[in-house]
Amino acid sequence: MQAATRCKNIFRFGPFEFDPNTGELRKHGLRVQLMGQPVEVLTLLLERAGEVIRREDLQSRLWPGDTFVEFENGINAAVKRLRERLGDSAERPRYIETIPRSGYRFIAPVSRVSNGNSASVVTSDTKPANLPDQPPNTVAKVRINPRWWFGALAVAAILAIALYWAMSRSSRRLERPSSVQIRSIAVLPFANLSGDSEQEYFADGMTDELITSISKIPGLTVISRTSVMQYKRTNKQLPTIARELNVDGIMEGTVLRQGDRVRITIQLLHGPSDTHLWADTYERDLHDVLTLQDELADAVARQVKVAVTSSYQQFQREHIRSLDPKSYESYLKGRYYFNSLQVEKAAASFKEAINLEPEYAQAYAGLAETYDLFEPQNAAPAHQAISAAKAAALRALELDGNVAEAHTSLGWANMVYDWDWTGAEANFKRALQLNPNSETAHLWYGCELVWESRFDEGLSEMRRAQEVAPASAYMAAFFGMGLYQARRYEEAVHRSKEALELDRTFPAAYQWLGLTYAAVGRHEEAVNELEKSLQFSRDRGVRISVALSRLGYAYGVAGRRADALAILEELRRMSATKHVPPPHFAIVYIGMGDKDRAFDWLNKGLRERSYEMPLIKTDPRFDSLRKDPRFQDLLKDMSFPQ
Repeated sequence: MQAATRCKNIFRFGPFEFDPNTGELRKHGLRVQLMGQPVEVLTLLLERAGEVIRREDLQSRLWPGDTFVEFENGINAAVKRLRERLGDSAERPRYIETIPRSGYRFIAPVSRVSNGNSASVVTSDTKPANLPDQPPNTVAKVRINPRWWFGALAVAAILAIALYWAMSRSSRRLERPSSVQIRSIAVLPFANLSGDSEQEYFADGMTDELITSISKIPGLTVISRTSVMQYKRTNKQLPTIARELNVDGIMEGTVLRQGDRVRITIQLLHGPSDTHLWADTYERDLHDVLTLQDELADAVARQVKVAVTSSYQQFQREHIRSLDPKSYESYLKGRYYFNSLQVEKAAASFKEAINLEPEYAQAYAGLAETYDLFEPQNAAPAHQAISAAKAAALRALELDGNVAEAHTSLGWANMVYDWDWTGAEANFKRALQLNPNSETAHLWYGCELVWESRFDEGLSEMRRAQEVAPASAYMAAFFGMGLYQARRYEEAVHRSKEALELDRTFPAAYQWLGLTYAAVGRHEEAVNELEKSLQFSRDRGVRISVALSRLGYAYGVAGRRADALAILEELRRMSATKHVPPPHFAIVYIGMGDKDRAFDWLNKGLRERSYEMPLIKTDPRFDSLRKDPRFQDLLKDMSFPQ
């Protein structure tokens, strides 16, 4: 163990007094047994109270450079023993706070007494909630002989200068270097400290809500939830994560929920250099969770030095309100189910949140987004799902006109159901004005532009969606879709394979790769990829009729008529218990070359306003029908811009 340079101060915090020179710890004047490495840990924490002490600093303090031990376990054991002596806990810290993937911080107020004779100096201004006040008269009163006044004043002056230097140095350690700029940021999944795995949805939900809040900060690129969730419980180093997500800043934290109280500890780091920039702890009643989210977003804006516009400040003020904790809990469950495509459970949770809080705009927006997915998930026909989605989105905007997700949902309904292309574009643009980092709004707006044959504009939006969600297989796959429909087949193959590198089980990536192969006549490869797509769709229980339809089309164009007919039969059986969009039958008949039956099903899709009808103008699968007058009638009925 390295010999530590001892200070002459005695530290006092709460009922404790610690002399680092002797390693003696006392509580209310009674000695507490403490020896070995916990002494070194406590000394370092108190010497730099309020700062984050990196695990590397503890390692160099506890072991010489040539020591071969399991450092991580050793540090954990030393901190655990120290907490036991202090009566502290990692879940609800009073003194030692864990900073995930970084180190520890001493968070209680600390006073220093030089040889027990000088006045105390507070060196940490961080005081956790529910921490008892320090006992009165903790600093001994000292009678000073008058003849020592000049000496005492000189000592005091020296101490003041030394303290100023030390605090300035400490402050500089927490300030970002002048060369560091944060223009992009990723919020890693918060760690759940409740000890209850059933509360994972709550920690994930708080992560999502913070991402949503800071995404509205002008001038700051915020990586989407779909990209950061893969780093949950990761062992990757922060510079690696920063490089993979192409960000300057990384935020990480912990969430502890106890009853109707929530405590969030959060820190901001410069990712490429793994440099700590800022940390803080917040504790609130769940009734005030929206206020908490806004405080966190404001703190982030200050730390990254982004100029916050007056319109953003007004938005922040206007949407702050108190919430029923049970309603908020239901809302977070809805988000959890929505993200895992369990749409019926998501809708039930959002409805429960609304029943408890009838004016909860975000819950209505979540319900609208969920209904948008009902037809793709075979849960309901378009006229039922989209009408419900529009009603929920409009109610959300009636309550709060600045809910970006509601505008995104309305844009989707305008596009796939109303065929109101102008209205869709206006809603997508408004959503992106409110939240420039919404990957869903960028993607869906890109889809609209591509389906209108505005390929350059559409692909630009899809590219932006992938920039916001660089680790999302979903965004990469649908960028591949846009390239396929723009007839840029080589690029489409590249993007689809890129999606599969991110997720080898993502069905849509196999689908667009397979359809691209089919478009260029590589039929055996097309069938191979689309068979994989169906397998993974079944495994996940998502969008099975889509996978069946696209595989049936590939069988048809490859001349495997019997296999295509078997797919049609499976779609018919499926339609007896679930909704199967009519275009899914039409696509198989197109692959088989049966135009009459294909038009029968497309006209049924037109009457139902099925969500896949907008693809017909640009998708290569419909090329064999384009010269038929019936196809031109379909385009006119759908009001495509000329």
